[in-house]
Amino acid sequence: MTTAQKPDWKAVVARKRAERDALIPAEYDIPASKLPPVDGKSVVSFPATCGLLTPAEVAITEIDDVDVLLAKLAKREYTAAEVLEAYIKRACIAHRLVNPITEIHFDDARRWARELDDELQATGKTRGPLHGLPVSLKDQFRIKGSDATIAYVSYVGRQADHDAVCTALLKEAGAVPFVKTNLPQTIMFAETRNELFGTTLNPHNRLLHTGGSSGGEGALVAIKGSPLGVGTDVGGSVRIPAGMCGLFGLRPSSHRFPYEGAVNSMEGQETIPSVLGPLTRTLSGLTTFTKAILAGRPWLYDPLVPEMPWSQSRYDAAKAKKGLKIGLMSTDLHVHPFPPYERALQVARDALTKAGHDVVPFVPYEPGQGLAIMGDAFCADGGRDVLEAISGCDEPLGPQVTGVGKPEKSAYELWQINKRKTVYRKRALDHWRDAGVDFVLCPTSVYPAMKHDDECWILYTGLWNLLDYTAISLPVSSVDAKLDPKRSSPPHDGWYSDDDRRWNDKYDPDLVDGAPIGLQVVAGRYREEEALGFAETVWHAIRG
Repeated sequence: MTTAQKPDWKAVVARKRAERDALIPAEYDIPASKLPPVDGKSVVSFPATCGLLTPAEVAITEIDDVDVLLAKLAKREYTAAEVLEAYIKRACIAHRLVNPITEIHFDDARRWARELDDELQATGKTRGPLHGLPVSLKDQFRIKGSDATIAYVSYVGRQADHDAVCTALLKEAGAVPFVKTNLPQTIMFAETRNELFGTTLNPHNRLLHTGGSSGGEGALVAIKGSPLGVGTDVGGSVRIPAGMCGLFGLRPSSHRFPYEGAVNSMEGQETIPSVLGPLTRTLSGLTTFTKAILAGRPWLYDPLVPEMPWSQSRYDAAKAKKGLKIGLMSTDLHVHPFPPYERALQVARDALTKAGHDVVPFVPYEPGQGLAIMGDAFCADGGRDVLEAISGCDEPLGPQVTGVGKPEKSAYELWQINKRKTVYRKRALDHWRDAGVDFVLCPTSVYPAMKHDDECWILYTGLWNLLDYTAISLPVSSVDAKLDPKRSSPPHDGWYSDDDRRWNDKYDPDLVDGAPIGLQVVAGRYREEEALGFAETVWHAIRG
């Protein structure tokens, strides 16, 4: 018996990229000679000034507030078709600049947009709350007729025969999915790079990465190539790109939003489940997405989603509450955040105190224990899932992939991990309750966006995945090399370890000058409405 020869992975990569690029209309493609050099300068405004977009298309894509755009669509100031075409153009330019796109669905999107326009013309009613809104989806979300490779070369050609539930609900709400976006190999890293589609660059500074794993969404939404993106988050994968790209990102509690039909790495790993969440350029966009998805009654299509409709009263009460007690978590007790995060926390504390709230120190419960549980859970299979995923083409594993080759855990050993998680969650809950805080405010990351091909640290976000708490990242500041110089001495409480010192040695204020800085609002389990309301309080206090 002969063994079938495996395809050459490099040939598969070349073919897949060529197929994608062939779908970019020639008239929307900018020659390399007209692109700016890859340096530390922002390219966020380049699509609006390069001359390819008409003034009307610039105006459409410069509308950051999803609600404003939706209102114009509903009043027929814009058609769904013209809004889509503006975003198609801008996304094509964005792709040449920062490489965020994996799959292109322009033709299907155009047909759907025309149907929406015809329906509004005939009935005078919108299809749903997201009528005519172009949306981008992380590569995991199936769209019928297209690949969902999740950056594995071996998965090329596995076309979906149905939409993911999230995709279907978005379309039912009137949204127009038009592209899918990049993610790291294994989806388990906080930088977006892989062998199949390459590296996604940060539009604020292309010498820096976008975070991950929803970094394609972060880049595309930040450069205004999409008004709203949908990512996933298992350790910070929505919030980290949001923080590093100057966006708002929501990580809900597990199964509040429907994951059914999305492709995943490590499927079956439910100790710390992956969740889906939106990335937008305004806070209101997160709320609009949440309302729209829950209005679609996802519990009828995903067996894991609890029947929890949107609660306007909970949202309103949180937003209106005066005299909040806010826990300020300035450190994870392992790695001190870089200086610009310390300044951002101080700005937030002063603004919230001035607004009449009580801001108190908050120390997380035994984060080292949490970190150990996360590591054991994510590596429980010894990397078997990853090895099977790459076996079809024998593509190389990136240097960021960890856990491969470790012993697989037995069923009993996995039970013990889950037992430790439950005990940890109970003690952390007691700790939170005893602190008496309404919510916690903390850094989204240790660092702003970093240079490419570096390591990552995710405890500031991953801790909330372990606890399954709702968390929102807000863009509250940016690095100022003059205000945020490198530390010339240890922090006031000293270095936690040599690792802490090593991480902080990576900080280069001149390299990251101008990079966005995000903080998280964390509000407990299944408290999406409260988190969104509290985030409004923080945002308005900081912005005055």
